[in-house]
Amino acid sequence: MRDTDEREVTGSTKTQVLVVGAGPVGLVAACDLARRGIAVRVIDAADGSSSGSRAKGLQPRSLEVLDDLGVVGRIMASGRSRTPIRKYQGTTVLGTSEVNPDAQEPSCSTPYTRTMLIPQWRVEEVLRERLGELGVAVEYGSRLVGLEQDGEFAHVTIQNAGGRENVSVPYVVGSDGASSEVRKLIGVGFLGQTDETVRMLTGDVELSGLDRDFWHWWPSPDGKLLALCPLASTDTFQIQIGVSPDAADEFSREEIQSLIDQRSERNDIRVRRVVSQSVWRFNVRMVDRYRVGRVFLAGDSAHVHSPAGGLGMNTGIQDAYNLGWKIAHVLGGAPEALLDTYEEERLPIAADILSLSSKLISERLKGGVPSEGRSTDTLQLNLNYPASALNDGPVRSGAVVNPGDRAPDSLVQAADGTTTRFFDLFRGQHLTALAFGPQSRKTAQVLAERFPRELRTFAVLPPDSPNADLDASSMIDHAGHAHRDYGIDGDTLLIVRPDGYVGMRVTDPDQARALDYLGRMLPSGRPVGC
Repeated sequence: MRDTDEREVTGSTKTQVLVVGAGPVGLVAACDLARRGIAVRVIDAADGSSSGSRAKGLQPRSLEVLDDLGVVGRIMASGRSRTPIRKYQGTTVLGTSEVNPDAQEPSCSTPYTRTMLIPQWRVEEVLRERLGELGVAVEYGSRLVGLEQDGEFAHVTIQNAGGRENVSVPYVVGSDGASSEVRKLIGVGFLGQTDETVRMLTGDVELSGLDRDFWHWWPSPDGKLLALCPLASTDTFQIQIGVSPDAADEFSREEIQSLIDQRSERNDIRVRRVVSQSVWRFNVRMVDRYRVGRVFLAGDSAHVHSPAGGLGMNTGIQDAYNLGWKIAHVLGGAPEALLDTYEEERLPIAADILSLSSKLISERLKGGVPSEGRSTDTLQLNLNYPASALNDGPVRSGAVVNPGDRAPDSLVQAADGTTTRFFDLFRGQHLTALAFGPQSRKTAQVLAERFPRELRTFAVLPPDSPNADLDASSMIDHAGHAHRDYGIDGDTLLIVRPDGYVGMRVTDPDQARALDYLGRMLPSGRPVGC
């Protein structure tokens, strides 16, 4: 007999996906699922939302994700993309540099080109607001304490203020951090290394004596760096400071003041208040599986990195963005094999990111600063899925865009004369077909008739196209941006996935082949919910 405080909810519940963990990764997954009409529930063991900055950089590719989710404007209003780094040796200013010195200016194909400095708590706040608009609230104080699964459901036990609740849901997303309970319950190892001799105090502090126009750095070849970064739209700076291996896990305000005095050799920087703090240990680990049955891992639950390069939160956000639409499509009747592509695509990315972040932190501890080398590597605009099972079409050496690559933005003109971005055409729950040429346009029309809700099709026409050829799906490439941005040199059909990657790219497309391709991602019978 069950305890009196234990409640049971079976598979008849409307919840289709349980997201465990309400950091940026879990919130992106939940937002993406909820906007697709999926009944999602989000739980978090913490008593409430976090107040610390923790991660503080959104990379351009993540900004594109947030653009698609409809919140990039709120993010841009709360962050800064041009905060120069001022380097010191004691009281001497050595010079200034950019966070992304190799970044290009925004263009038609790439609207976001620089790291956006914004505290993690603000990113979470914006995403919670968006999730609330979609009708979902985070359930804080709810801890996952049990998880089993069969061929039909994942059976979980949740401990909260009301007692224990037994819930059966089709899928679980574990985004509950480096100490993930989900990962432990499904028996996935966390391979890598922890070096207890490398430690860094990070946190948010209010202080006086420093202007907020610069990210202030005192690099040191012995790894005892000091960095103070002003956090936009707040009164705080994020502090990063190397500490000794035997340092405590928490420092008093006076101890932090003493560390700043020693490293900066100044006595005019005064710590008024410590808002939050934690001690980071050199910890580089990842899983060898992203999926076990009906349970998926994302973000720090699957991989942990050094803070160098601002890669952890961003890689996790893109994990969630890759996974959300796939779960939604399978719940709507798409082939189950679609879910296997999550691990296939994201696990190699995590391995590469771990390698890059380890190189960056090694340079950082030797006295390097973020602007010194590899700045474009961290922007994540070039991450792609060259070996994905969702790719169709030949890979051409030197091509601007191949299957598996990020789909660029571009500027075109609608039939009514208004200027339109490709990203505006992509935004939402659908796939997008771009037809460059008459044969591709005919094929796209057949696809649109077969999948009227799941696929939006657009004919991208040259500027001299006759008015008789124009309709609501016509986009005039009046300045040639689209042909240039995609490297179009013939009659070409492209199908862009819901997460903004090119899936299919073929010339003189065959209707049967295109329909077969869409069958990998869409249900053959009923439509995916919009």
